[in-house]
Amino acid sequence: MIFYIFVALLSLILIFLLCNKRIQSSIEYVKKQRAIEFKKRTNLDLYTLTRLSAPAPFNWGLETFLFKRNVFYFDNDNLYITKSNDPVTKYPLSIITEVRRTNVMINDRRVWKIIINNSGKQIIYKIRSYRNFGVFLEKIKENPNASVDDQYIWGIFE
Repeated sequence: MIFYIFVALLSLILIFLLCNKRIQSSIEYVKKQRAIEFKKRTNLDLYTLTRLSAPAPFNWGLETFLFKRNVFYFDNDNLYITKSNDPVTKYPLSIITEVRRTNVMINDRRVWKIIINNSGKQIIYKIRSYRNFGVFLEKIKENPNASVDDQYIWGIFE
């Protein structure tokens, strides 16, 4: 029994080693196609932007039909909000007045409230934090008029 398991594992390792270049080239192809599609849809370069919002939970593709979620990106100067087929909404980081932590956690990710003052009109977005959220908070802290909560409570807990 152990012999068969060993042979099966050895076979899988051998197949992986033989197909590794093909697998890597397929992954690169998918990444390039995704960037091209993003550029066509939004007229933005995906590689120069940093994703801010957490991806939607995987529901076998049903979430794209049922829920039209906003996806947030940022660069050095702007916050970009994209929705499936809608045009991109662009806000300068300088008009973000507040980034506040809420008490809500979804799938171990904190929900944050972003408040934007767009020519006197207050716009509020709520997003789940993502791995680049600390970089975004540092960018917003550069604005002396913005109020930003710390990412961690007492410096240790989120």
